[in-house]
Amino acid sequence: MGTGVGQGIIFGGVLAFITVQIIARIKSTRVNGWITIYGCGLPGTNMWLRAAQSLVFPGPVNVPQEAMYWKTRSDGAGHTLNGQHSYNLHFPPGGLPPNDAFWSLTMGDARNRFVPNPINRYSVSNRTGLVPNPDGSIDIYIQNAAPAGRESNWLPAPVGNFILWLRVYIPGTAILDGSYKVPPVVESETTARSNHLHLPSVGSLRLVAELLGVVALIYLAQNNLERNLLTVGLITVGACFLFIYFWPRLLMYAFKMAFLVQGFGEGPVPVNTLYTEPQALFADPLHGPTSGSKLLTTGVNRDTLLTGGWLDLKKGPQILHVPEMTGRYYSVQFTNPANNTNFAYVGKRTTGTGAGDYLITAPAWRGQLPGGIAQIASPNNAVLLLGRVFVENDSDLPNAYNLAKQIQLTPLSQ
Repeated sequence: MGTGVGQGIIFGGVLAFITVQIIARIKSTRVNGWITIYGCGLPGTNMWLRAAQSLVFPGPVNVPQEAMYWKTRSDGAGHTLNGQHSYNLHFPPGGLPPNDAFWSLTMGDARNRFVPNPINRYSVSNRTGLVPNPDGSIDIYIQNAAPAGRESNWLPAPVGNFILWLRVYIPGTAILDGSYKVPPVVESETTARSNHLHLPSVGSLRLVAELLGVVALIYLAQNNLERNLLTVGLITVGACFLFIYFWPRLLMYAFKMAFLVQGFGEGPVPVNTLYTEPQALFADPLHGPTSGSKLLTTGVNRDTLLTGGWLDLKKGPQILHVPEMTGRYYSVQFTNPANNTNFAYVGKRTTGTGAGDYLITAPAWRGQLPGGIAQIASPNNAVLLLGRVFVENDSDLPNAYNLAKQIQLTPLSQ
């Protein structure tokens, strides 16, 4: 590989990383310190939005109609969230996130892991017994030490920096049209602070990109490579676009390997097989198996049990069976790994909570559809399938697990 080609690829990778950072800031909606992206996971989105989504919300993210996500590492004033301080999240009367399923506020440490705490509470939600104020408003106390007399509304924080996640499943119209605003996280103290965090502006990130470009040119000149500038420039631009285009696909490949090589810690999950997150892992997220993929065994979700697998429809159509859920929230998400967008859903929002069977077919399949089975036509021979079953509380975990285990695949030929 020539010097110009190699350096063009390197510069293209650097430029792609900077470009995605800029795009993520442009595509993100930031209100009261919270960050979200509208349009995640929808088919037909352009590569810029898909790249931004993969950076802000890595993984196969739900479409907005199924779930909306917000995260923040700073309070409403722009200060880094840190357990040395106490915070309050105040929802006015009638101001909880509108939804047709549930919402939750989850705590993660600086590395997005669950936080050990004396009451083993990792999230608060509309099902954890939050006590409203006399006027109907709700305050959530986010701090390291328990707030005296307010333990029911306490979300324990670590000593150091942390991140907050707000999830809303089957969000209401006010969320989908952007009129609902998540309230800011407000520091309870009034002491002076020295660790102000002001996120860099789009202009400053562009300036960084330009400075790096100048440095690159100086480097080339010093190494007597001026004659390769055109080659390097063209390859840099091309490599940049390729990195951005394939970014989501590389992320999906990582999830493919997570299932097929490591799984949840109990061995690989074969192709065209679904496997449910072990009860022990959900019940004790602080001590997950070391042999499992970190993509599947870490992260801050205490709402739903995960069932998942990788489908290869070249081996033939697969029949997905879901059991009777009796009104319980669940969803099965079908993701096209070529671009990290979702092409179909089965679940409470789309098909209800009754039992059902669905035939998942490859793009070229022209067979006879069996009676009583709905078809889900995939745009790709490969499919990442993720199922989520709602867990009401700790005592409900065995029930949810039993239902999740019944979400299974069977080859049509069998």
